Amino acid sequence: MKDLLDVQLEKGGTMPIVTWDGSLAVGHKMIDEHHEHLVELLNKAYDEFCEKKAAQDIAAVLDELADYATYHFAQEELLMDETDYPSKDEHLLDHAYFVKRIGEIQRDFATGGVPISLEIISFLRGWLVRHISQSDADLGAHAARVKKPVVIVLQ
Repeated sequence: MKDLLDVQLEKGGTMPIVTWDGSLAVGHKMIDEHHEHLVELLNKAYDEFCEKKAAQDIAAVLDELADYATYHFAQEELLMDETDYPSKDEHLLDHAYFVKRIGEIQRDFATGGVPISLEIISFLRGWLVRHISQSDADLGAHAARVKKPVVIVLQ
């Protein structure tokens, strides 16, 4: 059975695979802004895949996605520390899994071992949407309940 990604690919695939809207907002300005940017990068990777861009172009977007995710995760960790987030350990394990998996994808792609595929794009989409809608939604709700001012110094 074909899913939405298969149908979009057959049609030339310029539709975003994730649409940033209020349904993914977690209610924390910084986190929501970061998530919106991550969604933009994922959509860019998907577009370049569908347009059969050169391998180095796709690799550059994956690198940017991985780098920004790492930055975002560090900012979330600071928020967890500032608000004494009780599910921090589980949340960080989820982040570590993503970092490990995207690193594997980058290595496989860079060595020519595994080309970027719809399966990989689907994994990235699924992980991001699930993580935002579950783990980060919980973090956002916790931060709102704590209601103490959070000052995060960018390093």
